[in-house]
Amino acid sequence: MSAYIILRATPHPRRINELETRMRTVMGVMAQKGATNSRLFRNLMGANAGDIGMGFEFENFQKAMSAFHEARQDPIFMEVNKKRWDDPAGNIYGPVVMRDVYEQMDVTAPVMVGRTYRMSRKNLPEAIDIIKEIDDMSDHKVSGIVPVMHSEMDTVYAMYHFDSLSSAGKYIDEVGMSAKFQELVVKANELGTLVRSSMHIKI
Repeated sequence: MSAYIILRATPHPRRINELETRMRTVMGVMAQKGATNSRLFRNLMGANAGDIGMGFEFENFQKAMSAFHEARQDPIFMEVNKKRWDDPAGNIYGPVVMRDVYEQMDVTAPVMVGRTYRMSRKNLPEAIDIIKEIDDMSDHKVSGIVPVMHSEMDTVYAMYHFDSLSSAGKYIDEVGMSAKFQELVVKANELGTLVRSSMHIKI
């Protein structure tokens, strides 16, 4: 199991480059404090299109919280955080804390598609079984992620990993449109409700 800290922002007009620079600065600090992998991403399609964000992977929650604590004491991080409040370059959502329940999420993947289901945690074991079935349908990795500290605790995320936009489209054509995949989608919607889907790229 891995722990993840994720933050997303909607850029203010004409401030996206500044917002990206601030995020890259924070990413450098978090890498120094112990993040095993990191991702700066831009939402291209679907939910939150136009937003940018950053995600960090850690071996466990202790290392995640220790790194976050140490980063908050770092002068560079403190300066960026001060700018966040004194001169915001975007509307910030998070940070939130997540964990994987099926396969580690590859935060370094060039393209990711996330599908968000709202469901009771009592249905999580059955949801994981469905994610595993989808994962077995191709060579493209699929992970199951759930929130730990989040405003929407009643959600489960299926994260799909791709090398390119083209490979994501090919997957949708060959796997996503298949009868078996559609049957699994119907089955998943008996456990919960698909509420969001988005595609984002690493930048």
